[in-house]
Amino acid sequence: MKSILMVAFIAGTLDGAAAVIILAKFKFAATFKYIASALFGKAAFSGGTEMILAGIFFHYLIALSFTLFYAIIARKLQFLSANKLVSGILYGLLVWMIMNLIVVPLTQIPHVDFNLQRALINAVILIFCIGLPIAILIPGERH
Repeated sequence: MKSILMVAFIAGTLDGAAAVIILAKFKFAATFKYIASALFGKAAFSGGTEMILAGIFFHYLIALSFTLFYAIIARKLQFLSANKLVSGILYGLLVWMIMNLIVVPLTQIPHVDFNLQRALINAVILIFCIGLPIAILIPGERH
């Protein structure tokens, strides 16, 4: 479990840094208030430190969830360990689909129209910051 927590922390930190730097143009507080708005809605944007901390908590909880899920399936599916690069790319894309097609629509995050450029940037971030680190750092099948 310790290694899963470490991988989740690494992936969550990489993804959070990419979100702050690339997507939010260094607006740290706005990034994590946006994440907090999933649960707290528009009130998150007018909140203070508590909303930033809630956003950070939710962000790392999601990273932990995706790391734990991958760790479970990697123990059972040998092909995930056989080619970590392909597995990481595909897992990053799966994470993008789950977040954008299932998770975000179920939250109070403000709806925005689909934008291909933004979707591609988000997908690339999730591939490099979530999918690949998790696939490379999580051990594969155990016998």
